[in-house]
Amino acid sequence: MGENKFSRTENIRYIQQMLGELRSMAKLNDLDMLAYLIEIAYIESNDLLAKETNTVSPLKKRNTST
Repeated sequence: MGENKFSRTENIRYIQQMLGELRSMAKLNDLDMLAYLIEIAYIESNDLLAKETNTVSPLKKRNTST
């Protein structure tokens, strides 16, 4: 395999961005199951990004009570 010019964090951010766009496309076209599966991958990428940057995922913040 070739060298990766980008860091793991940059790759996760890019994947997350693409997943967000794909999710929007799926929703616009009433592809509910596909949109759901892409949403799961989007959430996973968000969690990975939070771990990589040692932050709390914004998605987890919204799901906790304070």
